[in-house]
Amino acid sequence: MLDINKDKEFNLIKIFGSKKVDNWKKKFSILNDKSILAWIRDKIDKYTDEGKKAENFTISAYLNGLSQYCKHNKVENPSELLKEELDNRNLRVKNYLQFLLTYKKEKSDYLEALGFRSGKRPSNVTIRNNIQAKIKSFYSNRGVPITYNLKSVKQGANINEITLTKDIIKKLQSKLESANYRLICKFESQTGLRINDVVVEMTNGKYVIEKYQEHYFIRNFKTQKENVVINFLFFTKELAEMVQSVNAIDDLTKLDLTTLFLTRKNTRINKADYLRRLKEIIKALGIEGNIKTHGLRKYYNSKLAKNRKLLDDDRILTHWEGREAPYTDQIYSRHIKDIDFYYTEWKKMEEFICIDCIVYDKTNVEVLEHKEKIVKLNNQIDILLKNKIETTEKLERLMGLEKKILDMDKNFDKFIKILGTKQKEIDGYKESMLVITELLIENKDNLTDKQIKKLQEQNKKIQKLAK
Repeated sequence: MLDINKDKEFNLIKIFGSKKVDNWKKKFSILNDKSILAWIRDKIDKYTDEGKKAENFTISAYLNGLSQYCKHNKVENPSELLKEELDNRNLRVKNYLQFLLTYKKEKSDYLEALGFRSGKRPSNVTIRNNIQAKIKSFYSNRGVPITYNLKSVKQGANINEITLTKDIIKKLQSKLESANYRLICKFESQTGLRINDVVVEMTNGKYVIEKYQEHYFIRNFKTQKENVVINFLFFTKELAEMVQSVNAIDDLTKLDLTTLFLTRKNTRINKADYLRRLKEIIKALGIEGNIKTHGLRKYYNSKLAKNRKLLDDDRILTHWEGREAPYTDQIYSRHIKDIDFYYTEWKKMEEFICIDCIVYDKTNVEVLEHKEKIVKLNNQIDILLKNKIETTEKLERLMGLEKKILDMDKNFDKFIKILGTKQKEIDGYKESMLVITELLIENKDNLTDKQIKKLQEQNKKIQKLAK
């Protein structure tokens, strides 16, 4: 039996952090068993040998499967299971798998106590393929393999899996209350990325958003499952608009991707909760079948494949799908590195993969014509509004002038009245001048020089007043 030393245990803490490891130990008591630690260590080593990051290894999926098995068998230390003879080991595994397969209740407190979510019985496919594999993996890794084999199910195209159409995805989006859930759904359908690539890889702090012509993109995006680097991960316009809306930002080149998909408690969105909500919506919509997040990636890939004839080099589809290409020729290599060619080809596909956009083709020319008419009418309305504003301003100026004219009329009347009064005074002065002049002429010989001089002075004063 293999063993694990404290140095390896320390590395487990170093990879995931002491907080996570402590939480796992509380939730899965089997993690305190040395054989379990050794098994997990080897699984992580194999995972990293494939070029993947150790911190992305889903340790809880392995621990949960074996923890359920141990609880059912009332075994606290999994190392004890390794001491059994082959026949006993086979019988124990067989009994557990058959117990799950033949369990009559779809939901029970016992299953919930074992660790099955909401106490629901796992599907036959999960029992045969997933649960069996996790248990047998532990035994074989520790050097005591299980020879019993419950025939696995070749899933292939799962007949119960829902084929997601544009219409179904629209309905899903409209029912997702969480903005984060809507954004994850949009990312999967518009980029073809797997759920881990969206929630984990994209938010790890390695990437920034850039812009080329009319579209935003991420350069050299590395997929987690196949370790393929997508040279230019372009965002459709509707995806970019949703990212802008959810994050209240106009320029996505300034967005910190590490802030995506965070809950109110500042923790990353739980992928299982997201899938559970999708399943609830599908059930509420009355759509029969099983939904998987991978179905959104399949939608993306199917749209690309269906319209590949529009591309000058349809081999680029393999690169867009994040798969390792079998092509090694110079033309293909040049095409996936040339952003101009890449962008031109990708733009041809945008209208087919989009969910909320309106696509115009030969069958709805009438709609396009109406759209053009609406644009023209809007332009005319803008012109009319502009003219109305100018006319209103002119009227306001005219009204101002009219008021000034009315004020001038009132002042002119006052002026005329004042002028009339002054005229009477002037006429009186002129009459006085005539009287004085006549007195001087008639009494010239009878008046003294002094009197004549005085009358002449009075006449001058009157002349001044008359002026």
